[in-house]
Amino acid sequence: MKRNGYETKRLIPVFPSSNEFKKDLRSELLKDWPYAAHHIDSAIRTAYSILSSWRQNYIKGLRRRRKPIVKREFVRVKTTLMRIEGTRIRVTIEPYKRYFELDFSEEWFYERIKGWEVGELIIKEKEVYITFKRDIEFKGSIFIGVDSNLKSLDVYHPERGWIRVDLRELHRIAETYDRIIDALKSLEKKAPKSIGRLLKKYYTRRRNRIEDYLNKLAVQLSREFPDAVFVFEDLSKTRMFKERNNDFNRRLSRIAWKKIVQKLSYRAPIKFVDPSYTSSTCPRCGSKLKSQNGWVKCPNCGLKADRQFIGAYNIWMRGSGVTLSGEKANDMLPNESGGG
Repeated sequence: MKRNGYETKRLIPVFPSSNEFKKDLRSELLKDWPYAAHHIDSAIRTAYSILSSWRQNYIKGLRRRRKPIVKREFVRVKTTLMRIEGTRIRVTIEPYKRYFELDFSEEWFYERIKGWEVGELIIKEKEVYITFKRDIEFKGSIFIGVDSNLKSLDVYHPERGWIRVDLRELHRIAETYDRIIDALKSLEKKAPKSIGRLLKKYYTRRRNRIEDYLNKLAVQLSREFPDAVFVFEDLSKTRMFKERNNDFNRRLSRIAWKKIVQKLSYRAPIKFVDPSYTSSTCPRCGSKLKSQNGWVKCPNCGLKADRQFIGAYNIWMRGSGVTLSGEKANDMLPNESGGG
């Protein structure tokens, strides 16, 4: 890489990961450690996971050289390190001395997870998260393409056509709480303690409202399209941010594409495809489409359609391995396409 006539080299971060090093690190951390050893094991695994993720993103140009910092303390406890008896869970804090116990039989979610298997625990300073798992058999007999946009998910179903899923409510929730949070931040210097408590309150509400919306969305999608393989673009919002366009960047940051996919993956099979040129390539002849006011037109074959319909259609084609030509293309691709 050359800048201003000088050649520079990108430094690749390397950290020791041999079993011998990890064993020595574990022994060092266990010195004068009064609690159970599995907490140290959890910390080492989590640290390596965070560093590995940061390193991969740094190499791709998605992170800066500044190393990741864990701001919220937590401990992951594997199922092999706790005793589970029905709805009661017991975790060792100090061997033969102190234990952490909980019973989730009286919790609000109990009826929803009856018969599910307990997964790992995530212990925070004031909260404990219990994960549950169950085996689900995915059939996935139909591929559907999903074009992820700022305020909608545009779905192409080979039998039902183009269906638009409105995400404006998700933006409204995030935007409403962002305005409140911005207003509180402007007052924080005058009363840091009281405003700090309010900020924490509204950050939590924002997160919970968004999580609730996304959970309901995943349920709705899985029920609306049973036996479907959802084909998404392998998107990276980091690459989509624009310099000196804070308004666009903030709107982009409010959309939670990865979380939508993550929550949906618990209920349906997911497949990713290359996002390059999905909205600008003619699915009939492969030419570059010309765009105008949300519509695209092919200068070669004359195909005209909504840009987001074309995106969903091309994603479906890539995910299902379909190639159209001749009469089949004319039957499936009308000259003008409308939303459903």
